[in-house]
Parts: sequence; C-alpha cells; structure tokens
Amino acid sequence: MEKINIVVCSEKTEYKVALKNKLENNDEYSIIGYSDFSPEAKTRLKGFVPDVAVFVIDSVDISDEFFDYIDDMNLGSFGCSAVIMTDNVTVDLVNSAAQYGIRQVMSLSVGGEEFCRNIGKIVSNERKFSRNMNVGKKERSRVYAFFSGKGGVGKTTICTNTAVCLASMGKNVLLVDLDLQFGDADMALDLDPKETIVDLVRDSNGISIDNLTSCCITHSSGLSVLASPSSPELAEYVQSNHSKAIIDVARNYYEYIILDCGCALTDPIITALESSDEIFMVNDVNILSLKRAKLCQNVLQQINQQDKVRLLINKNVKKNNVKISDFENLLGLEAYAVVSSDLKTVNNSLNNGQPFITFKPRAVIAKDIKAFADKLILEREGKLTSEKLKSKRKK
Repeated sequence: MEKINIVVCSEKTEYKVALKNKLENNDEYSIIGYSDFSPEAKTRLKGFVPDVAVFVIDSVDISDEFFDYIDDMNLGSFGCSAVIMTDNVTVDLVNSAAQYGIRQVMSLSVGGEEFCRNIGKIVSNERKFSRNMNVGKKERSRVYAFFSGKGGVGKTTICTNTAVCLASMGKNVLLVDLDLQFGDADMALDLDPKETIVDLVRDSNGISIDNLTSCCITHSSGLSVLASPSSPELAEYVQSNHSKAIIDVARNYYEYIILDCGCALTDPIITALESSDEIFMVNDVNILSLKRAKLCQNVLQQINQQDKVRLLINKNVKKNNVKISDFENLLGLEAYAVVSSDLKTVNNSLNNGQPFITFKPRAVIAKDIKAFADKLILEREGKLTSEKLKSKRKK
C-alpha cells in the first residue's frame, strides 16, 4: 500500500501529540508536517501536498470563519482530503462540514486503529476518483538541509554540485545559502548576485514567490540560487521566521529545495532544520568530525529532529584510521551516501568557477554525486532518470 501522508493542523500542542500517538508503530501512515490556523499556514500546508489534512479543534471554536478558512485552501485542487477531529460530534456539525467538502468529522476519542481505518478509506476513495478522472497528484516538494558541526567538511561543495546535478536533469531546484555570515555558494558557482537573502527579508511587501524569484540568481544549469548576505554583519537581519517563510513559499514552486546551513545552531538554522524533510549530516573521515557528529546528533535529538537525520560521508579514502563503520556504529546510522576524496578535481572546479559535476563528469567524485542525486529522485518520484538521460543522449 502506498504510504498516506498527513498534515496535522491545530492550535494546541497536546492535540498534535495525541494524533501522533495514534499513528505510533504504523508505517503506512506518516505525519509529514504540522500547522496552525494562521493565514500563513495556508501556504505551508499546500507546500506539503498531503493526502489528508486533519484539523483538530475544540467544538466551541468551530465557526463559519473556520469553515471558510478550510474552503479557501481549495485542498481538492491537489488531491488532499480535509478531516475534522473535535471533542463533540453532532449531526449539525457533520452536515455543515459536508457542505464545505469536509470528508469526515471524527471524535478526538477515536482509537488509533479506527482512525487509520477511516483515513485509509478516505484516501482510497480519493485516489480511485483521481484515477477515474485521469488526474495526477502533484508530487510533494522535498527540502534537504545540509548541516555539520565542523567546518571544512565540504558541505557547500556537496550542496552546489547536488543542486546543479538535479537542475541539469530538468528538475526545478532552489539552493538557499543559509551560512549567513560566511556563505560562498555563489562563488562556488561563479555567480555575481545583485540581491541576496537580506534583500528578500527586508522587502516591505513580505516574502512571496515573486519576491523570492526576483532575489535569486540563475545558474547556467537552470538552478535558482538565493545567496547569503554580502557581508557578515548583515546576517542579523535574517531571523527564524524568515527562514521558515522562505521554505514555506518555496515548497509551492520548487521540486527540490536545498539548504546549505552553517555550522552554528542559530535560530534561523534550527528553524530551517525543523522545516526540512531530511537533514544530511555531512562529515569527513577523521576523529574530530566523528566527535562533532555525535555532539550534533545529541542536539538534534533534543529538538526532536533525530528521525530526519541521514549520514553523508565526504572526502572518503580507502586507507584511514577512522572508518565509515566508526561513524555508523557511534551514531547508529547507516551511511546514506559516500563521496570520494578528490582534492585536485574539487580545487580545479572551484578555481574555474564550474561545479565538478559538469566540469569533470567522469571523475569518481562526480559519479558519487550523480548516484546521490539519483537516490533523492528515486525516493521522491519513485523512479530513476539515468536510463532516460542515456536514451536522450543517444538521440
């Protein structure tokens, strides 16, 4: 059975936790995000492209304005079903909800098994209807945060080359440089941005998709890049609410959003990690990186992000006192991807202002990045693009 993705919308943390507990140990259902009832939450919810949006609310707070809020989202336009959970289910409430296209109203006291059974039926009917109408469900965008507790591990090199690789395969990709004091993704790509993330967050019109795209600079591969501040002292203008808003807005437009996070756990970075779908903890193979990796894992556990963490090993060499297995054993994580060490190729590509994925595509390190990008596509879309690319080249 295809996994069912759920977004939980509620003003109360205890309701969000209660719903999460109903899905405990059930791999067929996944809560992919949480939201409240603010106007900005509409953009966030749409960006997740869930199968079901569950609105958990006290019955005394259900009003015409609440129904208008749900109706205004037009959830059916992207194959999402709306469900209400409340403390007091009445016939009048069920009838009113039906008029706004709400698929079901459930009691908060419903058990986990019954909840899953009801949600399963709703999604099954929605998917059957979509197939009969020959309507394809929009693929959900993916947000990848690249983070490390140690500098010099090649995080920016991984980010820029992965982003260019995805864009070169025809994907709609945004790279956000969140190393707010010393980010240099633009330099690694030989770009000269006129505007940066600071211009975006200081725009009096707010963070919209139009303002976001106007502040981005486009790489020759088609990659959109939102550059870091031009000077370290400007970093203070970017706050946690800004990083959240950028991600929420970008989700509705870009297929892949790559965040190049700095090494410091500042508020904007923590918010970015919380808003991401996966966190790639980048490490090179040495004892200092091993120590920092464990410290980072502990911090990510404290902010309840441990389930998102993926281990990415960079600068791997065959003969080394510290092994990949040391990272895997210490962290309890299997390496998601391993990138070979090739200092010469990396330096030459940087000095020439070209990502090695296009500068030296036959190099082992480039093939490692290509395999990593293919894996991301496989997980998001359920298919690899390598064979299609080969057939296109033959033509």
